[in-house]
Amino acid sequence: MENRILDRDEWKTALDDLWRKMEGKEIRIEVEALNLGDQIEAEHVELKGLSYDPKDDVVQVWVGPLDHMIHHPQKIMLAVERGRLLAIDITDKDGEQHLIKPLQAVEV
Repeated sequence: MENRILDRDEWKTALDDLWRKMEGKEIRIEVEALNLGDQIEAEHVELKGLSYDPKDDVVQVWVGPLDHMIHHPQKIMLAVERGRLLAIDITDKDGEQHLIKPLQAVEV
């Protein structure tokens, strides 16, 4: 498995590209935090949008009725194995990890 940390200037373009590849696919969103443990935010939901807004410094993940917002991300990392995306791992300013995992293979 390869973990690729994205440079901040890549965030908008990379997430826009991943959204095009993942649009309509089912995903799972997990949040890992020391004070909460591991929580499943959403599971088996269709991805409707994924973007980074540099002006507001927020990553938005749209899935059905849920608009998952990650304010002030500090790191975005892609976990890839054999050319397939396993997860987008986003760490926010509080150290919480937001994992966006496609449930179907996504070539990257």
